[in-house]
Amino acid sequence: MSYLGGPSLVSRRRFVGGLATLGGGVLAACAQPRQAAPPEQKPAGQVTVTGKLTVLQVDDYHPDHNKFLKEEIERFAREKNWPLDLANIAGFLAGMDIYQKLLAQKQAGQPPDLLFHGLSTQQLVFLKLLREQTAFVEDLQKRYGRVYSSARASQIIDGKWWSVPFYDRTGGYWVREDKFKAIGVDIDKDLDTWDKVRENCLKVSDPANQFYGWGMTVNRSGDGESLVWNIIWSWGGALADTTGQIVTLNSPETVAALTWLKEVYTDPKWAPMLPPGVNSWTDPSNNEAWLAGQIAFTSNAGTLYAKAVFDKNPVAPVTKVLQQPFGPARRRLQGSGGHHFYFFDGSKNYEAARQLAEHLLSIDVQRQLWKISTGYVVPAYEKWWDDPIIQGEENSRRFKPVAFNDPPFQGVAWRGPITEASSAVSAQNVATDMMGEILAGKPVAQAVKDAHDRCVKIFKEFGFKGA
Repeated sequence: MSYLGGPSLVSRRRFVGGLATLGGGVLAACAQPRQAAPPEQKPAGQVTVTGKLTVLQVDDYHPDHNKFLKEEIERFAREKNWPLDLANIAGFLAGMDIYQKLLAQKQAGQPPDLLFHGLSTQQLVFLKLLREQTAFVEDLQKRYGRVYSSARASQIIDGKWWSVPFYDRTGGYWVREDKFKAIGVDIDKDLDTWDKVRENCLKVSDPANQFYGWGMTVNRSGDGESLVWNIIWSWGGALADTTGQIVTLNSPETVAALTWLKEVYTDPKWAPMLPPGVNSWTDPSNNEAWLAGQIAFTSNAGTLYAKAVFDKNPVAPVTKVLQQPFGPARRRLQGSGGHHFYFFDGSKNYEAARQLAEHLLSIDVQRQLWKISTGYVVPAYEKWWDDPIIQGEENSRRFKPVAFNDPPFQGVAWRGPITEASSAVSAQNVATDMMGEILAGKPVAQAVKDAHDRCVKIFKEFGFKGA
């Protein structure tokens, strides 16, 4: 799933100035004198906005989902009589300096009021950009139940919540049940290991009719990063030790994992199951191939399925989500990647931003999201999983063991705690860069060593031992 990707990170020590002025108003909030209404005219709970309420919305891979949220935010602001500056930022941010821009905005005294996305909370906290949200999240958990596992792993730093979970998202491995069933493959029994997946993806392929079993890329993308790391973990490799201080990527397990993955893309035996140009794919590419009915197995966020349902695409009823296949390590290291509300230190309209977040967390809005993004958006809070909309959707039900996987999985940071260093490794696309070098001809062992050394350098830049 594509929560592993992200933009290049920067430490405070290495931040280069000159980004305070940003074009297009994407991150700008115009400060104006507060025009407070007379007390007798101000309804209880009403908040006055200074300048404009500045909101940044993730541009997800489901246009109807994005449209609903945009219109709901605009409607709520109109009802409150709040001037609004609403802009989008991409879901996958490789090469974009979002953290630097946010830091520049704070230094200029104009941070956004609210952002919802799946950014690195560790990096945002490291740059001292956020307001703590412990009391808010604890109140929400009292009302709506425990937050999903990955949020508990990634959003709590030093015992404090630094974001507010908005919704969780399905993601992982999607299969065309009908295509596999036609060749006698039970998707729950016969796709439970990576070796079985590879063999059966070859069997289900029909290149003459433009149908391919293995619909996954290792190109630089969120989905590509996810695939490479998942293979590494499945073979027993890991970025770090249990302290989170020492890089452990260069290991026989990692070399074996990437040797196996190299075979998928270079051994002629497997060529019939690969879509043409698969390793030039970006994040939308496998969505497009899936919706066109051209691939049988892929790794993706649940937008792939939700869009099919919304558009009444005939692939929707035969699309099923699976848990992570096993590799030689015989463990399932899996989690989900939801979106969170971030409130910025120094913002001018915190109370208005919080009211907007409360509104978007209301059950009426959440139910609309569950309907529009069927099988993609699932509740961030456990009590809502009993709602008939969620229980009535098979793929949502199938995903709950991933959403509430215990102990919570740390993602790329595994085996150690999530840190700004491990987040930087993820955001700098170390895994897909390493695979790119392997596919270009570098020996696997050398590529792993070079990536390991790169990770050590990153760790040291953030003040960790590294080696």
